[in-house]
Amino acid sequence: MRVAISATGDSPESLVHRLFGRCEWFIIFDETHQPAKVIKNIHTEAPTGAGIGCAQDLIQEGVEAVISGQFGPKAYEVFKQAGVEMYLVPPNISTQEAYNRYLSHNLEKMEVRKF
Repeated sequence: MRVAISATGDSPESLVHRLFGRCEWFIIFDETHQPAKVIKNIHTEAPTGAGIGCAQDLIQEGVEAVISGQFGPKAYEVFKQAGVEMYLVPPNISTQEAYNRYLSHNLEKMEVRKF
């Protein structure tokens, strides 16, 4: 399973970025439990649509889950339609720690509840 994490830097020690579409990097982990790929976010400075662009890029990379501090509603809808799960993490943890929490089923799954 490929899992993408929004990051402030390009290493597993980097912190998880709190904003999905505005992060500088994405670190993708796979079943080896090591970073399989690091991707520079080309949508960081986009005036609009950064979350959608990032979501589409990660879907093309074959990710099945994404971890971030928060997701915007448009990125949420793109991932939801593609069947990609989204997980939220608290501030100030590394991407490696976030991935470890994912593996131990210790992350909050993002869900939008409509009343």
